[in-house]
Amino acid sequence: PTTPPPTTGCTSPAYVAGTVYTGGALVSHKGHTWKAQWWTQNEEPGTTGEWGVWKDQGAC
Repeated sequence: PTTPPPTTGCTSPAYVAGTVYTGGALVSHKGHTWKAQWWTQNEEPGTTGEWGVWKDQGAC
């Protein structure tokens, strides 16, 4: 079994590489909440740029 990432105080589930996320999905990653704009897999939040799949919803 795998160990989940440490809790950051965010209410959204932690981002997990390899997981499929669909549009509207919320995840927490590096102290921020991120919202998927469309289907994605293996695209780390914060690395896809301004026009990327993940939109920063602010610190959590």
